[in-house]
Amino acid sequence: MFKPTPALQGTLRRLPLSTKQAGREYYKGNRVGSMGTINRYGKFTPDWNKIRTYVFPVHGVKNAELTPFVAETVQKTRTTDSNQSEVYPKRFTGEDYLRAWKMAGGHDIVYEEASATRPNMPAPFEERKAS
Repeated sequence: MFKPTPALQGTLRRLPLSTKQAGREYYKGNRVGSMGTINRYGKFTPDWNKIRTYVFPVHGVKNAELTPFVAETVQKTRTTDSNQSEVYPKRFTGEDYLRAWKMAGGHDIVYEEASATRPNMPAPFEERKAS
């Protein structure tokens, strides 16, 4: 019915292919590179020269030559609105949350009256032993 203009057709032709536009054999991948080969039987054989390996320090993490980007001795501070630096407060843990909840009037036990909340509901059925 309608066709794009010839100039637009040329631009569309140069766009990268998607897996829906190409044939069955086209595999786009996800920018990870090839880590090996697939033989004609469909079995993957890894090429260990292409696979990334990370070497753990021989003497352990405590005695490693590597250091963090920021030293642990640097004090954690922040700048306030008045351009003064202050130390961050300690983290708000679960215990702190429960303590604040109790002080705000939180209750552990919730009391519920069955007759006031459900006036039209029948009483629950209790099974009795056969005599």
